[in-house]
Amino acid sequence: MNYFEMNIKEVRRTNLRALIDEVITAGKYELQEDFAKAVDIDKSYLSQMLMDPSQKGARGVSEAKARQIEIKLGLEPGCLDKFDCSSPFGTSEINNGILRPLEVKDTDANYVIVPVFDIKAACGSGYSNQEELIDGGLVFKENFLRKKGLSSKLGDSAIIFGDGDSMSPSINHNDAILLDLKVRNLDSIVSGKIYAFVANKELRVKRIFKNINGSLRITSDNSDKNTFPDEIISSDNLDMIDICGRVIWRGGDLQ
Repeated sequence: MNYFEMNIKEVRRTNLRALIDEVITAGKYELQEDFAKAVDIDKSYLSQMLMDPSQKGARGVSEAKARQIEIKLGLEPGCLDKFDCSSPFGTSEINNGILRPLEVKDTDANYVIVPVFDIKAACGSGYSNQEELIDGGLVFKENFLRKKGLSSKLGDSAIIFGDGDSMSPSINHNDAILLDLKVRNLDSIVSGKIYAFVANKELRVKRIFKNINGSLRITSDNSDKNTFPDEIISSDNLDMIDICGRVIWRGGDLQ
């Protein structure tokens, strides 16, 4: 299972909402129904595409409708699928996941949208989500990500949330966790760092150590080892875990 596979219709919906807000704010269109007329889509149908998918009557943004909107507005073909659609109407652009004010060229002013997933990773005994949908995004400075060794490319990083207190004080319950999704195999593991991984169909966050005999030691940062004992994965059973990413940063409420 890929816990970080984006639902393409949700990406289009999020992008379409942002695009409509931008062109109306920029004064290109006065109302949403003016936008609907410009892209030759019935205003009721457009409203249904913008609705939350849990609402009755909601419609997904189909490939045909996405391409139609792009053609009508003169946008880059396929941009609504990438969550990086650049609008010619506003004062800023989103390109390859990076938000850049058009009048500012300094890279310190560039911002990167990191997708937030509605997923909790076990910082305890285990947690499994039934729905792993993208749920908005957090914005980071591009130079902050670079200093952390992270790519600014959309899809190379993600935000999830901690569940439980086994990794306290490093990661607390409900903390936001920034993952480097490029780290996806055991060979990429740096001994002693914290990783998100799937084991027994549960997404977990733990500190992983490589042992000299090829086995792995999975540990919790909580000092209560009676409740949170270390786990050893022998070299013959390494296929039991699937690395999803390395934890780079966390943010949360003050304790």
